[in-house]
Amino acid sequence: MFATACTKRHRWAELRFSHEISPQPPRVGPVTLTLHITDLSGAAISGAQVALQANMSHAGMVPVFADATEIEPGRYQSTMKLSMAGDWRVTVHVTWSNNHKADYEFEIKEVKP
Repeated sequence: MFATACTKRHRWAELRFSHEISPQPPRVGPVTLTLHITDLSGAAISGAQVALQANMSHAGMVPVFADATEIEPGRYQSTMKLSMAGDWRVTVHVTWSNNHKADYEFEIKEVKP
């Protein structure tokens, strides 16, 4: 799965995001999330702090948290342990140079048992 979107927290914090999820289809247990983060000109955002939070689509579940590590300029990777089958929403919090911040959200649909 490959998707692209952009969400901004502040007007000056415009970034481009894409993500990949492995394995496909996603299953309960560990999944690897790979994020590619660039500025609007396509230049890689390096040295960022990237934190993830995954929540089930229904209330009452404990969220899952993870940090991502930069594996090459602008590419960040994290492993999250999804605890239940169903639909998940992942929020990515990015902080980079001069304390600029941006958020990105995407869904992991139909996680299998």
